[in-house]
Amino acid sequence: MEKSYLMSEKTSAFTRKFLFVILCLHLSSTSVFSQEEESKWQLGGYVKYLQIATFAGGDTTGTFPLTNSFFHNRLNIKYYANDSWTLAVEARNRLFWGEQVKFDPTFGDQIDPDIGLLDLSIRWADNKDLLLHTIFDRAYVNYATEKWEIRLGRQRINWGINTFWNPNDLFNALNFLDFDYEERPGSDAIRFQYYTGAVSSLELAWAPDDTLNNSTAAALYKFNIKGYDFQALVGYFRGDLALGGGWAGSIKNVGFKGEGTAFIPLSPSTDSISSVNFSLGADYSFDNGIYITGGILYNSNAKRANALGRQSNLFTALPSAKNLFPSTWTFAGQGSGQINPLMTFSMVTIYAPDNDLTILVPTLTYSIVENWDLDLIAQSVFATAAGIGYGHAASSGYIRLRWSF
Repeated sequence: MEKSYLMSEKTSAFTRKFLFVILCLHLSSTSVFSQEEESKWQLGGYVKYLQIATFAGGDTTGTFPLTNSFFHNRLNIKYYANDSWTLAVEARNRLFWGEQVKFDPTFGDQIDPDIGLLDLSIRWADNKDLLLHTIFDRAYVNYATEKWEIRLGRQRINWGINTFWNPNDLFNALNFLDFDYEERPGSDAIRFQYYTGAVSSLELAWAPDDTLNNSTAAALYKFNIKGYDFQALVGYFRGDLALGGGWAGSIKNVGFKGEGTAFIPLSPSTDSISSVNFSLGADYSFDNGIYITGGILYNSNAKRANALGRQSNLFTALPSAKNLFPSTWTFAGQGSGQINPLMTFSMVTIYAPDNDLTILVPTLTYSIVENWDLDLIAQSVFATAAGIGYGHAASSGYIRLRWSF
């Protein structure tokens, strides 16, 4: 019988969650606002309101648009015990309501999954009227000296280099299209960093799971040669040997980045195959403040992943470093600039020729006052459908109001 490395099966999941929440609330209520230790505590976060409307291309059923609304609150609590020790707990709380909650019986399951070793995801309410959900995506203790650092618990291990896709991100591959989750998910892991020089370091990380086949352990070495930052990695990734590396530098005034990882199965399996993910990126800033960046992804595993039905939701799915986007070749570009001192506009375009897929994401941001922002965002998908040809598949529009503290 399989068992978690850290928790007995006899301990109920709800009890673990409840005790964890009580501990966090106790820490924040008894010490965060203590005058004697005020300088040691840091409390921050934000509150958002997001209104969503989704439209289907060519729809004639009269059921669209579908609307959805939610409040999104984030709390970040850190305690600096001294120059070496740091404790951190961060959680996101979301309250959903609207037609998507009402008509989609799987909506709660889509929101709730916690892929960590410990299940720190809680559904306080889940019915046709609303969904109230909390997840702790950071919970760690950190010890640091001048030359080395060790961190234990739920944390983000960011090994990626490029803007759009990160084949080197073995622990926390991100979904670039999930714009409302800036912090990105974390891993239940232990991480050791040793700074071998001013521009070089060695990093070791291990994220255990219920089974060895789902665990990840790897080493990363960073160094610099003539103004270019390089990194090389080797590790075990969910049953595969992972070998990879990347660089970041510039050609004159143009930033130039690249990273790639090869995955080699260590034992034969019907669900394992050797694969390579590789991405290139470039960016440039004009004198007038306009910024442009572009990227290319090669994913040799795309066709097999599509056949297995993975990554069905491009905008919210959690990808893996082995399958970052369901297309063999994918191209992306982004441009942004200020319209005036208070208003910024950006446009992201993604094109996947394998699937004849185009995604457009325009964003308009307005700074109302200090710590208050208003965003207007759209996500439009154009694709080829059987018997219809290439055209508009679906679009979602978002109005987001954010207050940061």
